Amino acid sequence: MKFNPFLFFEKSKRLRALLIAFIILCFILFAIDFFVERYVYFEIERVYNFYSIYGFVMFSIIIFGSRLLRSLLGRSENFYDKKAVDSEDYPGMKEK
Repeated sequence: MKFNPFLFFEKSKRLRALLIAFIILCFILFAIDFFVERYVYFEIERVYNFYSIYGFVMFSIIIFGSRLLRSLLGRSENFYDKKAVDSEDYPGMKEK
């Protein structure tokens, strides 16, 4: 049997423990930011937890922007219907 490192996450208790550890780590890093002296280039960087706030906002813009972009640029499922290689009729197959 091959070794699969992702089988560790198959049990929900292990996955929940990992999620809780990750959330605790995030809160610790958030709290440490109040005690670290920053040497900044732009004044906006002096705002406490600027990078976490900026990262969350940019992540949200990317996600919601991609949904908007998909609605503008998306094609229907049968866009390449007759031009596709797999659209050929095969003997014995029923029509869709």
